[in-house]
Amino acid sequence: MNNKWMEEFPALKKYRIYLNTAGTGLLPKKTAREIEEFTEKTLRNNWENMENELVKPAKKEICKLINCSEDEVSFSVQTTDGLKRILLALNPKPGMNIVGVDLEFPSISMGVKTLCRNFGCKVKIIRHRNGVYYISDFEKAIDENTLAVAISSVQWINGTMIDLKEISRIAHEKGALVIVDGIQHVGAVKLDVKETDIDAMAVGGEKWLLTSNIGSGFIYVKREIMDRLNPPIYGLLNFEEPYGGWGEWWPLKEKDLWKPLRIARDVSKLDWGGGKPYILIAALKSCIEYINDLGIDWIDEHNKKLKHKILDEALSRGYEIVGFTEDKRLWSSITTISLGLKYEDELNLARKLREKKMMISYRGAAGIGGIRISPHLYNEKAEIETLMEEMEKIRRRLNKN
Repeated sequence: MNNKWMEEFPALKKYRIYLNTAGTGLLPKKTAREIEEFTEKTLRNNWENMENELVKPAKKEICKLINCSEDEVSFSVQTTDGLKRILLALNPKPGMNIVGVDLEFPSISMGVKTLCRNFGCKVKIIRHRNGVYYISDFEKAIDENTLAVAISSVQWINGTMIDLKEISRIAHEKGALVIVDGIQHVGAVKLDVKETDIDAMAVGGEKWLLTSNIGSGFIYVKREIMDRLNPPIYGLLNFEEPYGGWGEWWPLKEKDLWKPLRIARDVSKLDWGGGKPYILIAALKSCIEYINDLGIDWIDEHNKKLKHKILDEALSRGYEIVGFTEDKRLWSSITTISLGLKYEDELNLARKLREKKMMISYRGAAGIGGIRISPHLYNEKAEIETLMEEMEKIRRRLNKN
């Protein structure tokens, strides 16, 4: 392990190898310092204008990362909070349908299922074929009654990346929206929201954006669809700032507190509607700034090299890549492999690796699963070699037994 990464990510010292960013990203020391500075500034009540000093700079970093405008981004508490706000604002009608996939993370699957149960719409589920989804199956599923496709751009089970540009094309031809859970994508692999033409996205910061257990996240909503989204309830800050500004509005004796203001025309209409959890925003800003300084192009290339190393090492040993594709455009930073063992033996192997401080995960659903390896910017090829060697030793011992 490069000492540079050890110094910036102290949690690495706890492990022999950490290859589990799809589970939890590691917090950089830079962000810990900025959280301390935030707390110190708050302790002394030294904030002059939180919007200008913190919120706008954070939005600027997000926009740089995903290529959007500041009026198209706001903040959330991890991913589910943002997804729920976007989904509720769809206001589906009976007879409409929402399309999803069978490997979907429960934040989307359970959210969409309960939304449709409460509003009388239907759910259409696309089944994977050997861990892969085919565009032709989306073409069959999306029709004139489809309100939205709700999907993770990278599937958490095996790292299957969805061709968002093609999905958007198909959906938009039918008048449907594309709602994305980007938590396993943004920060690890480049995602340009304008190029892919998605309509909305929720992203938690705790994985590839490195905010760990802080609880931060953001939402993106394309400006052109803002009028189609109508939340069932609004808070004060979901409305436009009154004439003269809030400073002049608060003391007005004549104002009618039961008369709504004009609904915001940007993404703030989907915001909390009240004060923001600013310390979460401070952490998110710091981590995305760190990623932007390194460069998402460099991170993307670095992570793809690590992916290539995993594939080479695994295939040379006869392991199965769950949901393999040769199309490098659709390579995520997650690779799931099966060693050809019984389910219980693979679970046991994963447990033994973790006991040896080699942090990976075991994930499965919809009939597939395996050992999930998810390296990030602080990992190197030598760690992949070490993991695979240890994995093979354990596999051989289990086979003998």
